[in-house]
Amino acid sequence: MADTPIPIAEIDHGPGKLEQFLDNHQKKLIIVAIFISLGIVGYVIWAGIEEAEQNDAGAALVKADEIADYKDVISQYPGSAAAASSMPLLANMQWQDSQPDGLQTLQDFIDQHPEHPVIHTANVSLGLRLLEQGKVDEAKAKLTEIAENHPNSYLNPLACIALGDIAKSNKEIAEATNWYEKAKDNEARNNAFLEMANARLAIVNAQPPVKIKPAPPKPPTPPIAPATPDKAASAADQKAKANGDALQKAPTGATETPSEKNPENSQESKKNSSNPAPPAQTDKKPEPTL
Repeated sequence: MADTPIPIAEIDHGPGKLEQFLDNHQKKLIIVAIFISLGIVGYVIWAGIEEAEQNDAGAALVKADEIADYKDVISQYPGSAAAASSMPLLANMQWQDSQPDGLQTLQDFIDQHPEHPVIHTANVSLGLRLLEQGKVDEAKAKLTEIAENHPNSYLNPLACIALGDIAKSNKEIAEATNWYEKAKDNEARNNAFLEMANARLAIVNAQPPVKIKPAPPKPPTPPIAPATPDKAASAADQKAKANGDALQKAPTGATETPSEKNPENSQESKKNSSNPAPPAQTDKKPEPTL
């Protein structure tokens, strides 16, 4: 008697579990699909609106050229990239009119947008402006943050040079030289401040010229006052009086004439007076009379 084959498994030709699940939850799935579709459509619409707003904000930023224009971009498009970029530009314009307002706007930008592409530029700019106001400690803190922690920043060499200037002003020549060397050796973006760093290194050890105190000017010679007639007459009277006193004091007979001193000269003079000399002869002949 032949063996009867035994079936390995029964093949079910009815609807599967997935089909049963779809049949039982078809309405729910349709609703979910509708919501997903609406969500996608909503996201696309929102993204389009946001892009349009970003474009409008960017256009407004490009047109801005006054303080009021930058303020409008910030207030009308909050949270946009254009609004964030408007803040350092606004701070730069405010600095020219009101330094405190410019500093505050720049500090607000640093606090609100720490990941902005120009955040390092803003920090260096703030440090330099604080230094300009004489706030050396605050400026040094800002500049040191960039100089030590962000070597790839475009303005890193400028921060190093500024720190070197601060050290040199305090007569800390070794520290100043160190900062200038760092600025020179920085190769970030070809180092636009290389020439400035070399110039600082060339004069870092130079001593300021000694000022020679000029000699005090000579006092002016007082002019000689001209003699007045009264003073001249008085001087003449005094001289005449002095001569008279000298004659009175001289002894009698003290004054001798030249003839008394030399009798021979006296006799010779008398002889000459009694015998006058003949007239001198001339070679001129008398003219003939006609």
